[in-house]
Order: sequence, then structure tokens, then C-alpha cells
Amino acid sequence: MEINEANRLQWLLAAATNLYLFFLCSTKWNAGYSISGGILAVLILWFYLKKRKKFQCASRLFFTVYGIFMAGVLLASCLTGDKPSIHVAQKFLSYSVPMWLLYLILQQVHSIRQASLPGMVIGSWVLLGASVRELWTSPGKDRLYGSFASANNFAMVLEAILPFLWMQVWALRKNKKSPAFLLTLITSIGLTGCLLLSASRGGIAGFLLGFVGVVILKGIQKTTWGLKKRVGVLLLTGCLAAGALFAATLRYQHRSYDSERLLLLQSAYAMWQDNKLYGVGFQRWNQVYRSGYILPGAKEPTLSLPHNNIANFFSGTGVLGGTGYLLFTFGSLGVLLCTLRKHPANEYARMMFWVWIAIFVHGIVDNSLYAKFNTRLYFAMWGIFLAASLDSRKERLKK
Repeated sequence: MEINEANRLQWLLAAATNLYLFFLCSTKWNAGYSISGGILAVLILWFYLKKRKKFQCASRLFFTVYGIFMAGVLLASCLTGDKPSIHVAQKFLSYSVPMWLLYLILQQVHSIRQASLPGMVIGSWVLLGASVRELWTSPGKDRLYGSFASANNFAMVLEAILPFLWMQVWALRKNKKSPAFLLTLITSIGLTGCLLLSASRGGIAGFLLGFVGVVILKGIQKTTWGLKKRVGVLLLTGCLAAGALFAATLRYQHRSYDSERLLLLQSAYAMWQDNKLYGVGFQRWNQVYRSGYILPGAKEPTLSLPHNNIANFFSGTGVLGGTGYLLFTFGSLGVLLCTLRKHPANEYARMMFWVWIAIFVHGIVDNSLYAKFNTRLYFAMWGIFLAASLDSRKERLKK
């Protein structure tokens, strides 16, 4: 009786989590996303209040830098006194809700793969379907947009999904005839093709460099080098690979607005110099930009934000939000590297390392941590990683 009840409970948890990930990954139905998230929230409350499950903290460092980042963005926006900017900051905070829902619920499941992979794969089919439809109805377009406003936004979403899918393909490779392996492999290949067709230079560069980073990391883990030497070799190799890739991109994929992006960074820096503590506010950025910061030669006065994560947070939220972003970015990287050192076989840590590189690299040339759908997915991947990295789950990671 107890076994049957436990099995039914695990089935319910897996079904609810996969449903949520389906809506999160498909990016199509806001109502479905909200309802499925509400179901997870109810299950979490039931577990932690009625069944008196204890909250487990995967990494105090991660939650500390996360809290500093979010508090800095919200405080800076409040100090501007601009209500629309405060509203934007509140929405940005809400984009990290998937991390909390998945982190808390996945602590209770027996198999993270069973509770996440089906939803991610089926949700990816929606993205594939939208892409196939676009290719069929608009064959002459230079870039693939999927169902998004821009090809770059589509690429950012794919950057957050593909590392998870490809790491699952790797984990399932020993059973190549299984439906799970075949469906995940086909989905991964299809979405990778969509990323290439998006022609997003930052997206493709981030995805490829993330893959290179995972391969290099796996090779370094087999050596007997000390931690400092391992990190040094990883950073040096990564910088060389990034430099070569960006040089090739500029040589063969130069676009007319590239020089204007540099002017935009200069304008953002000037705006931050004049508003150092809390910035100009996300929603007021374009208004301030047009009031006296447009440099000669810039031809895009309607841009709402600079195309760079660091410039975005420093000019929009000043030292408070910008410093918080840097602490979160590199503090979370430290958490990943420490986890990989402690548990080198943790596939979810490798996945998150890949996602981190992809989003960071793309963030050099675009706002890769700002738009709704890709930011939700980015934090969702953090939730999966954190739940998988709890010490009490080490034996269950193989399931």
C-alpha cells in the first residue's frame, strides 16, 4: 500500500514537472505556463508544509550572489523613481521563478531525467514545428525567426535548451535503440539546425564555445593537475577559441550595424558615468539615450537597450545592478567549477557549464539575460542543476 502510494506520488510529481517544462520550453501559451507553475507551487507547499520536508540548500554562494543581483536590480530601479522601470525590474525578478519551482520540486523526485526530459523534448517539438512552418511559408527569408520577434531572441532560447538535450543524448548513448535516446537525438539535431539557420552570430558562437568548453573540461578532469593549473588552462584555451571564432565571424559574417554597436557601448558608458549609483532605469534608457547620448554615425535612435549585458545592467541600474550582475555571473561560475571538481560525472553540472558559456558569450554582443523566454529558461536550467547537485542526491543522479 505504501509502495503504491509512493509510486503514484512520484508519477504525479513527474507529470506536473514535465507539464511545466513543456509550456516553459515551447514559449507559446502564457496561460499554460502560469497554470502549470501554480500546480507545482501547490505541490511544493504540500511537501514542505503538510509532509514537513526540509529545505535543502545546494549552494549558499549561489543563492547569496543571486540575492545580491536581484536586490541590486530592484533597489536601483526603485531609486530612479520611474514606475515603468520599477515594473520592468519586478518582471525581471519574476523570470527567475522557474529556478525556484524546479529546484524545490526536483528535490522530491527519484529521477530528474524522467521528471524533465519528456517535457523538454515535447516542448522543443513546438519550436521545431514553428520553424518548419516558417521555412515552408517564407522560403526566401535570410534568417530563421521561429515564433519570435527576432532571430537573436530565437537563438537565445535555443542556447538554453540545446545543452540540456545534448547532454541527455550523451547520458543515454549506451542504449541507442531506446525511444528516449532516438527522440532526444532527433530533437537535438533539429534544434541545432534551427540555431544555425537563425544566423545569430552570438548564439552560434556561444553554443559552439560552450561545447568546446565542456570537451576541454572533460579532458582536464582526467589529468592530475592542481586546481589553479586546470582553471588556467581552461581559461586560456577558452579565450583562444573565442578569439579565433569571433575573428572568423567578423571576417566572413560582417554586418553593416557592427560599428554602430560599438558606438552604442560608448553611449551606454557615458550614461553610466553620469548616473553611476542606480543608472537611468531600464524603461527610461531610450529616452535618456535620445536626449543627448547619440554619437555621430549612430543610425539606430529607437534602440531600447545596449546590446551587451554588462553595459545594459550598468547603464540601466548603475553600480547596484551592474556589480550584482558581475557577482552573480562569476560567482555562479565558481559554483559550477567547484561542483564539477567535487562531482566530475555530474551531467547536469556539465550542462549548466555549457549554458553559462553560451549565455555569457552571447551577452557580449546582445542582451542575453533580459528577454522573458530565454531568461526564464536560463534560470530553469539553474534550478535543474541545483537540485541535481544536492549531496543527498549523488546516488540518484544515475537514474
